[in-house]
Amino acid sequence: MKLAFVNGERIEAEKGLLGTCIGCERPMIPKCGPIKVKHWAHKSQCECDHWWENETEWHRSWKNVFPIECQEIRHKADDGEWHIADVKTKQGYVLEFQHSSLKPEERLARNNFYGNKLIWVVDGLKRKKDQSQFDLFLKSGHQINQGIQLIRLSSFLDDCSLFREWSECSGPVFFDFGLEFPLWCLFPKSAKAALYIGPLSRQNFVDLHNEALTKNGQNFSELMKTLSDCIHAYENPQQFVRQVNHASVTQRQIAIPQNPSRRYLYYLNHSPRRRGRF
Repeated sequence: MKLAFVNGERIEAEKGLLGTCIGCERPMIPKCGPIKVKHWAHKSQCECDHWWENETEWHRSWKNVFPIECQEIRHKADDGEWHIADVKTKQGYVLEFQHSSLKPEERLARNNFYGNKLIWVVDGLKRKKDQSQFDLFLKSGHQINQGIQLIRLSSFLDDCSLFREWSECSGPVFFDFGLEFPLWCLFPKSAKAALYIGPLSRQNFVDLHNEALTKNGQNFSELMKTLSDCIHAYENPQQFVRQVNHASVTQRQIAIPQNPSRRYLYYLNHSPRRRGRF
């Protein structure tokens, strides 16, 4: 682990310190060798968080872009089960950074434990073929909106391991292919069981989870809802047209004052084409 309690404070591992585990509260000792990243280890073997994994530089680089008070947060469910989240933002989102392979049953268990507040960030460079498969699969998709880059994916997921493994998540999954590329957000399956994906810059992702807003004044939740609404409108064009027509009618309605003048009544009794400018 990166952090442990030292005299009541969350502190990174340093030689000479003694700490207490954030999760199980057992004694921790620092490991500060030249090969692995500095970390805390339990002083003696114990059953702590069985979801916890050895961290890489990739994990640490992601954690370090968030405030230390948001890193490695013990999350406890109503039934008493607890786990340590990689990052828990001030908006309540849980960010899990996944580098190693994950068994389907554990992925499902984590999805169920954290619910709709879980956001995965997956290392797309872990396996050699993942990025090339992803790029080929992306080219076969269909962009659904001219103004927003949202792509509907083919239903044949066997050709891309990343999509096959992560397509059943109940929340968004962001694929990381390195600093020079945007993150690619895989949305949960739509109401019509289709998959959609779109790019988001790494900096925007970080800023939004650190309580910044988009240029349109949206937070992360509002941005994701806007994109989900675009998907819903694409899949339900007739319903969307009805909503637009209703909104147009509503906007044309005129509030009549309590004591309208004759000129105003004359204006209302003419058709819109003949009213001219009032």
